[in-house]
Amino acid sequence: MCVRFWELREHIEAFEEAQVASVHFDVMDGHFVDNIMLGTSYYKDIKLLTKIPVDIHLMCHEPERYLSYFNPQENDWVSFHVEARCDHPYRLLQRIRDCGAKAGIALGPDTPITYIEEMADMLDFVLVMAVVPGFSGGKIIPGSFKKLSRVHKMIQNLGINADIFVDGNTTVENAIKMRQSGANGFVVGTGSRLLGGGVEQFKKNWKEYISAVERSI
Repeated sequence: MCVRFWELREHIEAFEEAQVASVHFDVMDGHFVDNIMLGTSYYKDIKLLTKIPVDIHLMCHEPERYLSYFNPQENDWVSFHVEARCDHPYRLLQRIRDCGAKAGIALGPDTPITYIEEMADMLDFVLVMAVVPGFSGGKIIPGSFKKLSRVHKMIQNLGINADIFVDGNTTVENAIKMRQSGANGFVVGTGSRLLGGGVEQFKKNWKEYISAVERSI
C-alpha cells in the first residue's frame, strides 16, 4: 500500500536486490477498517513480476470469504483478524495451509493474545499490530513492546515454531526495541521511513535499517 502502482516494477526489482523476505499486501474492505484496498488484480500483477512470496494481510470482515478470491500460492503468507467476524478461524488456518501458504493470525492493539493458545498447532506466524490498523503512518501504541514480549513468552511456553512479525511504525529505533522484545520480522513502509522517497532512497534506507537492527542483536 506504500508503493504507487506505476512504480511497482522498479520497486519489486529493488526488493529482489535487497532480498526482502516477502511483499506485504494489505487487503481492506472499508468495513473492518475504514480504508479500501488492495484487489486481486494487483496481487496477480505482483505474482507475475516476482517470485518473492506475498504476505497477504486480510483486514476484512468475514476473512474466509476472501481467501478463494486471491488463491494464495505456495510459500505466500496469509494472516487475518480473528475478531473480524471470523466464524471458524481454525478452519481458515487449515484452508490457508492447504494452499501451500504460511498461516497466521493478526493481533490488533486490543486483541487478546490468548487466541494463540487455541490455534497453536496451526500457526506459522503471528502478526502483531503496533498501530491501529487501516492507514499507513499511524502512531505506535505505547503497550506494543510489552505485548510483543508476552506473545514471545507464550510461543516459547507452547513450544511452537511460529515467527513473530510486527506491522506499524517500525522505524529503526522502534524495530530495535521490537527485536529485543521478541519480534523476528518487520513490515516496513512509510511509517518505518523506508518507502515513499523513491527506489534509490529505499536502497539507501534499507542498508542502514538492516545494519542497525542486526547490530542490536
